[in-house]
Order: sequence, then structure tokens, then C-alpha cells
Amino acid sequence: MDITISQKKIKNIILAVALIFATFAIGAGGYTAWRNNLLERFLPKQEIKGMEPALNAAAAFYAPNLDGGYDAWLAQVCAGMSEDGCGLLRAMYGEVVWKAFEGSGARFVQSQAIILEDVEVLSNDHHIWKLGVTVLSVNPQGEQKTNQLQTYVQVSFNKESGTWLLERVLFDQEIKERYGVDMGVGQ
Repeated sequence: MDITISQKKIKNIILAVALIFATFAIGAGGYTAWRNNLLERFLPKQEIKGMEPALNAAAAFYAPNLDGGYDAWLAQVCAGMSEDGCGLLRAMYGEVVWKAFEGSGARFVQSQAIILEDVEVLSNDHHIWKLGVTVLSVNPQGEQKTNQLQTYVQVSFNKESGTWLLERVLFDQEIKERYGVDMGVGQ
């Protein structure tokens, strides 16, 4: 009994076996990547819902309207902060930060903050975000200047409003100690 198989059928069989093997390999690789959270590194991150209040507060923190005064700046920043965070800003470091801005001689025109990374979830469910902040200002000579900096902030999720609120801006010393990042000038 002779069995005849054409070259075309042999090619089709080889192609079918190769496709089955490739499908298995891709599936196994995808499963391994999923199990080891490797996909998070390569897929675009989903937008964090309700982040605007925290980002607006951080942007306002770095670009105060000096003509409006200290209380107006606090109100603008505190609009996107938790009650505890705003209390901390008022009681501990708000005046120091305000005086530094006043002493800069700059007129702050606009600012924007974006999330670069959701760095850590703390034991109290607060998050540490790494932000990129862009500040447009005009120096005393009337020249426009754009500063870009990175900072770390602590935020909390308000379940009632479904929004993230700023708790505080981390100090440079904390950032260096906790994350090993030197936030020197221009960072």
C-alpha cells in the first residue's frame, strides 16, 4: 500500500504545527508576563479617576498668585486638600513656603501638575505620587521663564466625593531618605 503525500500537504502540515506551537508559546509567555506583573511596565497606565483636585492643589502650591495674598493662596491650595492636609499646611509650613515665593521676585502666571508614577501605597491607604510640575513665571525683568520640576506628594482618596486629595508635599530630605532621590535644584 502506497501513501502519497504531496509537497503542498507537507507544507500545510508543517505550517499548522508551527502555528499551534507559536500559539502555545505566545500564550505561555503572556501568562508568565501576567503572573509576574510584567505587563504593567510595558502597557500604558490607566488614568487615575478623580485625580484633578490633588493635582490642582499641587499646581497651586508651586505657583501662587502673590497679588492675591497669603490667604487666597491657602484657599486655592486647600480646595484640593484633605482637612488634615490643609490644617498641616496652615500650621506648619505654609508661611515659610509663602515667604520663599514672595522673596523670589517672580510673578507666577500658570502651573500644571501631572502624575509621573504612583510610587507607593502606605499602610493607611494613602498613596505617594511622583509628580511633574511645570510652572510658568515672569521674572522681575519681565522675561518669561518655564520651570519643570519633579516632586513627591502624599494623597488620599475621598470615598464620598470619589476624588483624590492632597495631604502634603514631601520634603526633599524625606524623598532622599525614603526613595534615594536627590531633589536638588532643577529636579
